[in-house]
Amino acid sequence: MTAGAVASRPAWLQEPTLAWRPAVRGVVLCARPHDLADCLGPNAVGAAVAVGPPAAGHDHLCGLQELLAVLLPAVREARPEVPERHAEVLALLTRPEDAQAPRGRFVPVSETASLGTTRRISRESHITAGWIDRAARFLVDALPVLGERPVLVLDAFDRWDRISVRILYRTVLLADQQGRGITVRGLLKDGGSLFLERLSGQRAVGVCGVLPPTAETLPGAPGAPGAPGAPGAPGAPGLAVEPWHSDGSAGPLRAIGDAIALQNFERADLLIAAHLAAVGGDPGRADDTADLIRLQAISEAQTGRIDSAVAKLERSLELAGKPELRAHLNYLVALLVTKRKDDTDTARTFYLRGLECLDELAEPGVDAQVERAWILNGLALAAAIDARETSDAERRDRLFQSAFELEFDAFRMVREMPGDSAFYLRYNLSHNLAFLLQITGRHRQAEEFLRSVSATMLGTGRPEFFVPHHYAIAVLQLRRGSHEEAAASFAAAVRVAHTLRDPFHLEKLLAAAGYTDLRRGDHPGAARHYRDAARTARRLCDETAFAQDLAGLLWALTLQGARWDRHTLAAARIWYPEAAGAYDRGAGRDGLAEALTAAGADISPPSSKLPSYLPAVDLEGLPGRDLNRFLAGITARENPSGLLTQSTAEGTGRAGQAPETGGPERGGAAAREAARPGDVVAREAADPDTAVAQRAAGPDGAVAWGAAPPGVAVAREPAVPGVTAVSGVSGSGWVVVGGGRA
Repeated sequence: MTAGAVASRPAWLQEPTLAWRPAVRGVVLCARPHDLADCLGPNAVGAAVAVGPPAAGHDHLCGLQELLAVLLPAVREARPEVPERHAEVLALLTRPEDAQAPRGRFVPVSETASLGTTRRISRESHITAGWIDRAARFLVDALPVLGERPVLVLDAFDRWDRISVRILYRTVLLADQQGRGITVRGLLKDGGSLFLERLSGQRAVGVCGVLPPTAETLPGAPGAPGAPGAPGAPGAPGLAVEPWHSDGSAGPLRAIGDAIALQNFERADLLIAAHLAAVGGDPGRADDTADLIRLQAISEAQTGRIDSAVAKLERSLELAGKPELRAHLNYLVALLVTKRKDDTDTARTFYLRGLECLDELAEPGVDAQVERAWILNGLALAAAIDARETSDAERRDRLFQSAFELEFDAFRMVREMPGDSAFYLRYNLSHNLAFLLQITGRHRQAEEFLRSVSATMLGTGRPEFFVPHHYAIAVLQLRRGSHEEAAASFAAAVRVAHTLRDPFHLEKLLAAAGYTDLRRGDHPGAARHYRDAARTARRLCDETAFAQDLAGLLWALTLQGARWDRHTLAAARIWYPEAAGAYDRGAGRDGLAEALTAAGADISPPSSKLPSYLPAVDLEGLPGRDLNRFLAGITARENPSGLLTQSTAEGTGRAGQAPETGGPERGGAAAREAARPGDVVAREAADPDTAVAQRAAGPDGAVAWGAAPPGVAVAREPAVPGVTAVSGVSGSGWVVVGGGRA
């Protein structure tokens, strides 16, 4: 590698140290009044820096503003180069709220993110995570002006907004990793919350005393602190929330959607409550009331209060009169019970009720067609889940056939429809069709279809579209065993992620490249990629990712028969001590493989899509099941010990067979992929030039062919028995999947 190439690599990829341990009690939540010396010891008294309480209302960054009021004057005087170095993020953190469009401070939220979080109950925290990370790095650089190891004493910490808390918690982790101790003492004033309860379980958080019980009512609900009519309500001192009116220049739905997209749920709940107080007594605004309760339900669903969210959606259904709104509410109930309760039977009941609501319309407009398409998409998801769960081959075939038909119908309905909502839906439907091709084992057709439907977005030249596109293509190539192609696609995505300064996606891409190298027998390449992935995970303080990336590095070195350098061995002693012990004893490859297996040193195969939310940053936890992995039949953890035999076999000229999710290996072996025993989904040839996939579940099979130019549809196939699909291109560049029943 040339000196210029080394210089172009980020500093953290040139840092050899891997042995990192998480902070311990960097944040202390004080749930009872007591002296600082009693809480943190006598040395903390001299290092204490008092930070005042934020105003009520959980405005975006309200907590951080109080800290910046203390910090910025000092750092601008003592170390002016620090604000200059972090000028971009500092301008964002100190930007005043726009009086003409009062949506609060912080990252401008895109229409797509706001729409996604309020339509589909999804978390879209990836972009926000990047700004949170940069904000935390500014604080790590700036806080030493307040003392060598400052102790921040935060009054009314329970009034801090979630964004500020995430930034501060990340600051503590980063500072600890860099050897700059920062301690936070959060004094609780008003009571407990679900977020504080979850925060108390984080690895660097301790609690003095017992946290107050979590309030059963939402912030802003009747009887809750800050509720209308309660102390601090509109008209009383301290509440930073005012109701919007639907005829105002900035309606409430976007402001509430922004708060939900930023995962500032207390702010969203207060905004909803304030607006409910304004419209709740007006019988002519029942739909407005129902829509606000709908948003309240989404906020609750995002924080895991599923039963309460369903109850609120059912209350909205009692109030709503507009058929399109009632259809959407039924869709949301169905989506919740599908994703969070795995109850597809109940989901179908609500989906069908939603369709009945739309059937009431004599002349359905655009909104009604969009709602119908979303419901068909939901029914397709339920069918795909049931297909994956059944061991009955005939039933599985019927369910996948139904899923394809429903997605095709939904796509045809909106393929030429104008507007942001239709565009967002069309994007989802096109990728869902590609995903259905993937989960039924037709990876080449999925790749060709995905290339075609992505042509319009890629044609904009915006680099943020290229990373998820290259990643998705690479996973499909990996799944069908085209490892050289997959390695090239992952490398392209890595290059773009570097230019975007996106370490969160970069870590996933480097790990995926390492996994691909393991599959193709390039152990030095795997070691290089996994080492870079581990360095990136360390920088991000992502303990789970670091452990998996380090495991990949150890397996790559073991399969290669290479020595573990002192940095790798030091990390192994912390994270996988059994394996380090075996290495110290001089164990060979087989012995090291046994030790790594005993230590639980599993790697993570690449998921079918990059994560849209990052629990290590947003601190909101994970759903009970990763639907993308479940539907695609990709395990979350994998033991590479089978590759040891393959490596030995290849050394004597014999072709190996890849275990689990990797697809066929070199030598043209076919891969049989199944989500569970008995669920044979596909047999596919390993030759990269072969474009024929035999689908085991149906008599017609599935054949794909087509032209390569961007924007030209490439798939023509009997996708499932009973459905014929024809290819074409709409005026907007989207693939038109049409045709009729066979």
